[in-house]
Amino acid sequence: STNLIAVSAKTNCGGPVLVMGVVSGTNTKMLIGTIPTTSNYQAVNFEVVDNSTLSGKVFSGIWLESSWSGGFQVFELAARSGPCYEFAGIDFGKPVAVSALTVRHYAGTGGTVTATYYESSLDQITWQGINTNGPIPSITTDALDVEIYPAVLMRYVRVRHVLQEKASFKVFVWELSAWDTNGKNGQLGTVKPNPVSFRKLVGVNGIYGWGTGSYSSTLTPQLGPSVFSPACGHARNYQNWNWDVSDPTVIPAFDQMVAPGSSDYGALPGSGSRLNFNWLNWDNEYTAWKASGMEVEVSVQFSSSSFPQNLFKNPFVNGYNYGYFFSRHFGRKNGTGDVASMEVGNEPWIAGMGYSDPVFYSTLLMGMAKGAKDGDPTMRVLPAHFGSLSDNLQRFNASHIRYLDALNVHAYSWMQTLVGRTGVHPEHNMSTQHEVNDLIRFRDTALPGMPIYLTEWGWDSAGGGEDCNPPAGISGTASPVCVSEAAQALYAVRGALMLARKGLQRLTWFFYGNQATDSASWPSVKGLFSRSGLRSTSAAGYQLKQSYYALKDFIASLGATNFQAVIREDHDAFVYLLANGTNLASHIVAWRPVDAGVSGSINVTFTSSSFPVSAWSLGYVSMRKASLPRVSATQWKMSISVYPTVVALSPKAI
Repeated sequence: STNLIAVSAKTNCGGPVLVMGVVSGTNTKMLIGTIPTTSNYQAVNFEVVDNSTLSGKVFSGIWLESSWSGGFQVFELAARSGPCYEFAGIDFGKPVAVSALTVRHYAGTGGTVTATYYESSLDQITWQGINTNGPIPSITTDALDVEIYPAVLMRYVRVRHVLQEKASFKVFVWELSAWDTNGKNGQLGTVKPNPVSFRKLVGVNGIYGWGTGSYSSTLTPQLGPSVFSPACGHARNYQNWNWDVSDPTVIPAFDQMVAPGSSDYGALPGSGSRLNFNWLNWDNEYTAWKASGMEVEVSVQFSSSSFPQNLFKNPFVNGYNYGYFFSRHFGRKNGTGDVASMEVGNEPWIAGMGYSDPVFYSTLLMGMAKGAKDGDPTMRVLPAHFGSLSDNLQRFNASHIRYLDALNVHAYSWMQTLVGRTGVHPEHNMSTQHEVNDLIRFRDTALPGMPIYLTEWGWDSAGGGEDCNPPAGISGTASPVCVSEAAQALYAVRGALMLARKGLQRLTWFFYGNQATDSASWPSVKGLFSRSGLRSTSAAGYQLKQSYYALKDFIASLGATNFQAVIREDHDAFVYLLANGTNLASHIVAWRPVDAGVSGSINVTFTSSSFPVSAWSLGYVSMRKASLPRVSATQWKMSISVYPTVVALSPKAI
C-alpha cells in the first residue's frame, strides 16, 4: 500500500477503459481516469497528486475495467509513488574508499528539476546521500568540489536529478570524478627536511614604485620596499619587456637609463633614458629593493597583446639578446648586483593574452635563458608558470635544463563550492594549493634536486579599511574568493609552513597591496586578487593588514628556522618539527587544519623527546603567549587552535 503520484497505462479497447485505484483497507475503487478509444496504443498518464479527491489516499492496487463486450488489451501499466528522476554514475568495479568528488552537470532552468543529489552505493540497491553542505544547484557549468570526510566505501557513485511532474527536458552530467583517500591531488613521497630558512623562503610580489607611481629610491621608509622587508626575505617584480624596448628585436639599453655621460646609474633619468619609456631607470627600483634587505627576482613579462608573435623575427636571438643584456647589467657578478633571479615570462600562455604555440615559447626560453647565463653565470633563471604539468612539458625539455636553476609554479587556495570559486584554508583536501604536488612529483622523478619556486600564492581578504563587496553600481554579495582578514593572516603562516613541508624553496606572496576594483571587470572576475594585498590601497591610506603583521612576527620569531619533519599530520592536527642550523629540533609548531572560523581549542597528543621551554601563537596582529604543553616522559599533550602555536624546545628538562 502506498500513496500515488501518477498512474500511466497503454491499452486497446473498442470502448473507454476506466483506470481505478483500490483503496487500502476497504477495497473500494476510486476513479483515477478514463482512457478513450482515441488514445488506443498510446501511453496515457494520470496525475494523482494534483487530484484533490485522490490526493492523500493510500492505495493497495490498480484496477482497469471496461464495459466493452469485446474485452480489451493492456500493453503497459505503471504506478508511481515518487517523482521521476534521471541519473548517471560510475561503477568502480570493486568497493573503494572515496574522499573527494568533482562534478559538472546541467539540468535546465525554470523549475524542470526539483532537486539534485550525489549518492553512493555498494550494491546499486541501497543508496546513501553524500553531504554537500547545502542544496546542490541544478546547473554547475563550473565544477563543484565535494570533500567526503571521513572517506566513504562505495562501489557506485551517481548524480541523480529529480524531475518536476510532467517536465520534458534533457538533463546532463558532464563530469563525475572521484578520488581515493590520497585526495584530489595525490600524496607526495617521503617527507624530507627543507634546507631553506623561512626568512629566505617567504617573499612578496611587488611592482614599480610599490603602487605609488614614484621610484622606490625616492620613497619614504613608510611607503617603499622597507615596509615589506621585515616580513619578507625577497621581492619579485613584474618587468614588462615592452617598457624596455619598442619591439623584441631591439636590444635593451640598460646601460643608458640615465643621460649619456652620467656615471651615476641611480640618477633620475628625467627624459634621458634610452629605454622605450624615456623616464625609466630600473636601477632606481632594484637598488632600493636590495638595500631594504630583500633579494630581488624579476619576472620579464610579455604577451601577445604587447608583442604579437610575428614581431619576433628570430625568437631565439631576440630572447638571447634581452637575457644577455639584462643579466650583464643587473647580475651579481658582472652587473650592479641588484637582481639575483629572472623568469622568462610570467604567464605567457594565459587565454586571450598568451602565445598558443608551445614551440615558439620553447625557442624563446632557450634563447633568453642562454643569454642570461652568458651575460652573468650567477643569474638564476626560471621558466614561466604554465597552467598544468602537460603545458610545462610542451614548452621545455631536457635541452633547456642546463640553463635553468629552478621550476616555476603559481597556486592559490580555492575550491569550487555552491557559490563558485571560494577561498579555503590551505590544508583543505580539495584546495587548489595542492596542485603543486604534480610538479613536485615530476621533479622528484625527472629532475631530482631541482628547486621549485612558488612565485604566486595568497588569499584575498577584507581589511585595511576595505571590504570585498562589489564596486559602486554593481549589485551582489562579497566575492567568495575573499576570506576574513583574520583568516588571511593565519592562512599565510599556516600556508608557509605547509608549503615548506612540501619542499618548495621559494614562496612569493601575491600581492604587496590591494588594488582598486572596477565595475567593468567585476561580473567576470569578481574582484579576484584586488584584495590579496598585505596593505590597503592608497585610497584607504596604505593601511597594513593583519596578514602583514602575522608574517612579520612569523619571520621575527622563526625566520632563522627551517622545516625539519612531520610529527603528526591528519584531519585534527598538523604538528611539525623545525630546525635552526645544527639544532635539528629547535621548535614544534602545531595547529588545527580547519577553517579559520572554527572556534575553540582541542587537546592533541604526540611523541617528542624534547622538552618545551616557551610557547606563543602566531597569526594575530601581534604574537600571543601560549600555555606550555604537558609532558610525561616522551608523551606530549598540547592544546591547539586554528592559530599556529609555536613551542621552543630544549634537549632536556629545564
